[in-house]
Parts: sequence; structure tokens; C-alpha cells
Amino acid sequence: MSEFSVYKAKGIEIWLDVTEGHAELKSSGPLSLPCSPIIRHVNSMLQNEKPIEVKDDSVILTTWLPPIPSGPFRRALKAEIDILLRRKYVPQAVSINAFKRCSCSCAHCNMVQSPNGELTTEELKDFIDQVIDLGAISIGFAEGDPLMREDLVDLVRHVDGEKAVASIFTPGILLTEEKAVELKIAGLYAAIIGLRSPISGEHDAARGVAGAFEKATQSMKNAVNAGLYVSMHTHANPDLIESGKLEGLYDLASQIGVHELTVWEGIPTWGYMDNEGVMLNDNHRKHILDMYRKVNSTPEGPRMFSMTFFESPNLFGCMAGRRWLNLVDSGDLTPCTYMPISFGNIKEERVKDIWERMRKFSEFRRKRSCLMLDPEFRSEYIKKIPKSDKLPIHIEKLD
Repeated sequence: MSEFSVYKAKGIEIWLDVTEGHAELKSSGPLSLPCSPIIRHVNSMLQNEKPIEVKDDSVILTTWLPPIPSGPFRRALKAEIDILLRRKYVPQAVSINAFKRCSCSCAHCNMVQSPNGELTTEELKDFIDQVIDLGAISIGFAEGDPLMREDLVDLVRHVDGEKAVASIFTPGILLTEEKAVELKIAGLYAAIIGLRSPISGEHDAARGVAGAFEKATQSMKNAVNAGLYVSMHTHANPDLIESGKLEGLYDLASQIGVHELTVWEGIPTWGYMDNEGVMLNDNHRKHILDMYRKVNSTPEGPRMFSMTFFESPNLFGCMAGRRWLNLVDSGDLTPCTYMPISFGNIKEERVKDIWERMRKFSEFRRKRSCLMLDPEFRSEYIKKIPKSDKLPIHIEKLD
């Protein structure tokens, strides 16, 4: 048996107990009881899901959370304790969708085409510093394709690894073996690589690039070989589930040897906001959750991360504007990757002030499932966005 301190503050101590490959968080102190929901949530995932890796001194549960124990995970626990005891939320997960260039031409694209140039290296570094000061524990370099930025390695290196983990989200066209190693050395934690279908022709068509499937699968192998934690990522639409292709993606993930299959629900947004045909119904969601439980109770193969489970009201609920903050290339800050509503611009204000404004938005006060999939929220806000307006639209025009 091994025990490792995870978090210690006045009134509570939390440690990780690792015994014969089984990991469990334990706690003591007068605040142990009021903080028990946090411990229960994490232990539920440790016990009912298969972690990516259990070592003698640490656990990697998923590419979406920092190692346990670590500085970033300690900050995550502090943030969750602050939510329970003080109702104080910080942007724990920060995505940077501020890359105008992309290696693909997808039909469903979240890229913003602002008339200005890309944010500079110094602007992005300053933003990273500000969100880490606010409490960020995860920095994700995402859309378009971050691998097209010449300064990506420098940006990854700039993330303070004692406070946050850095990940990239990429279609995988450009992730060579050499680049994967370079990013690993710079401090990259995980590579999340998108795949739309287990059928090569369908994936190539979705990406608008011949050979995209072969390049994406090879990039996953390159990332694994470089020592990165790797998740195959997909957005599940009705066809993917009804055709059995979701299981096909899992089989492919197993063959490639990635650590995780991430399944996000299809969300109509940005340039395809009116395409609600990508949305799932409750039967589709049940299918995902059944598969999620089966996969994570089977010792062999990659684990599965399900947004349907993770953002359910029974766990964390919708992260937008509560635990998640997103930057787009115009400098605007939106509540998440999918919500095309700006609460301010980093070229005009400090991130702290924009986050405080976002936290006052009434829709972010109660815990519920993804707002961008909520019919009432879409009717009240998303469907009122004029088609002539450039995105993201400022909240003042809608509220």
C-alpha cells in the first residue's frame, strides 16, 4: 500500500491510497464531511471506470483531467471545494480556439473568421498567465489546427506545469513523429485527435482532405510513441450511433493503441447553428451511456470518456461559464467552444473582469446538462442571433 498527499488546507487533508493497482481518495479533518461529494465523485470514476494508467505513485484517470496527485489536480480540488463551500467558480478548463489557419475544410466547423490577424504570441502568453492566475488547471490549444502555428511549442512551454496541463486538439494532419516528440519535451500532456468515422472515405469527405483518415490515425500512433496521452475524439450524430460506427471507432482506437475514446454529442453551432439534425435524442444518449459503462468495466482496450455522462446534472453539469472559458481569434471570450456568445474581449479588458461578468449571467447559476443542447436556451438565445451578425455575438444584444 502507498499513500500520497493530494491536497492539504486548514480543516481538510486529502490523500491518494494505491493498493495492488486500486486507487482511492481518502480524507480527514472537520471539512471532510462537507467536502465528501467531491471525494465521492472522483472515487466513483476511479472505481467504476478504468483509469488510463495506475502507477505506484500516481493515477492517470483520463486525458481530460490532470494526473493524481499533481499541482494541477491539487488546484482542481481546491476549485471544487470553493464551489461547495463558497459558491465560487473559476475557469478550470480553458480552450484557445484562436487559430485562424486549419489543415482541413470541414463542413461542421467552429472556426471564427474575424477580419483581424491572429492573436500574437505575447497576447496568447498573457492570456494564459491571466487564466492560470484565476485558477485554470487545463489549457487546450484547439481550433483551427494549432499545429499550423509556428509558436505552438513555445506556447505549450509557457504553460506552468505546476499549475496546469497543456493539451492540443487537432485533426491530426500535421502531427509528425518529430513534432510529437518536440511537444512532449515542451511539456504537452495530451493530444486529442478527431475522427469523424471509422470508414476512411467518410472521414476524408467530412474533413475535405484526401488522405485525412490515414494521416489522423498515423498521428495518433506518433503521439502514443512520443509518450503523450492520446484520445481519439468524435462528435456523435444520430447516424454514427444508429449505424454502429461508434463501436467501429472504439475498435479502431483499440487497434491503434490510443488511451481513450472521447465521445462528444453533436452540437449545432457557429456556421451550422441551424443544423439540429446533428443532435441526439434520449435513446441515442442511452446507447452512449450503455457503451460507456460496458467499455469502462472491461479491463482490455482504451477507456471511454463521455460528455453525456461528465456533463450530466448528476456529475458536473454543463461546464460553460461555470468551469469552462473559451478564447476565439478575435480576442472575444465565450463560455465554451460551442456557445457563440461573447462576454468581452481580452484586447479591451482583463480576463478577470470578463469572467466576473460571465458569472453574473443567470443561465449559468444552476447545474444542468449542456446548454447548447437545451431547447429552452436555444430558443431564448441561439435562435435569436441575427443571421447577418458576425459571430460571436455580444451578450448585450441578446440579454
